[in-house]
Amino acid sequence: MIDSNNSGKSNQPRQIFTFFIEDMMFGLDVENVLMLGQEVSDIQRIPIEERGFCGVTKFQGTVVPVLDFAHRIGVPSGIDIKTELIETLVLREKDHIEWMNALEKSITTDAAFVKAINPEECVFGKWYDQFETRDETLRELLELFDEPHRQIHGLAEKLLALCKNGEQDEALEQLIHERATTLRRLSALFERARDQIKTGMRQVLLFVTQDGKTPLYALMIDDINDVINYLPSQFQSSNSGALGLINNIKHVIDGIYTQENTADCLYFDINRITDTDELVAKVSQ
Repeated sequence: MIDSNNSGKSNQPRQIFTFFIEDMMFGLDVENVLMLGQEVSDIQRIPIEERGFCGVTKFQGTVVPVLDFAHRIGVPSGIDIKTELIETLVLREKDHIEWMNALEKSITTDAAFVKAINPEECVFGKWYDQFETRDETLRELLELFDEPHRQIHGLAEKLLALCKNGEQDEALEQLIHERATTLRRLSALFERARDQIKTGMRQVLLFVTQDGKTPLYALMIDDINDVINYLPSQFQSSNSGALGLINNIKHVIDGIYTQENTADCLYFDINRITDTDELVAKVSQ
């Protein structure tokens, strides 16, 4: 169903400023964008109980409330997701160090080896097969994991077979070599991947306006995307949207703009994000 309030009387394209919160693309009219700023570190913290409220900043001498857009609408921010991803990679690297230690114990003590032998069945392997990212550099880095990861898991059957044939010393020697080479290479890749994720852990301020001059508030967002021209016919009201998260954020979303070969754009109403007058009153107390 096309929303007549947003489709307009003509078929002229509508310019939408778009940005990402991790993998979700949001948008607002270009005319509602006052300025983009990098001065996230200049935000002054104020102890006010308001979901997503970060503090205040200044725009040409005017005090402006700052809201973390993701937290305001109740979804994880890019910072949240990247922090969790870094922690995941730390744990998965530790898993493979422990995997090698367990294999060494099996070689030296004849204890049963109970770790995953198939690289696709370990926790990292399962995560690796389903993980997707828009970060091309990170994606290329992760592709480098496949060969050393498979090589490490391939050691189990090979070295345990040597032990079974009475060649324990040879098995241990090969393990020591693989730990110093393949495992070290895998650990270096884990570190490079974490460093790449950290480079993307930045946010920018989007100053929102109604009159083109005065800021209503500033939103902390993850990644600026682009200005996209949408036709009114490409707009669907939020009631007819197919995205699962619409139900969670419909209090701020007017609807969805869709375009072939482009992520769906969740178009939001700047007046639904917060009661600006009430928030400014709290800040002024």
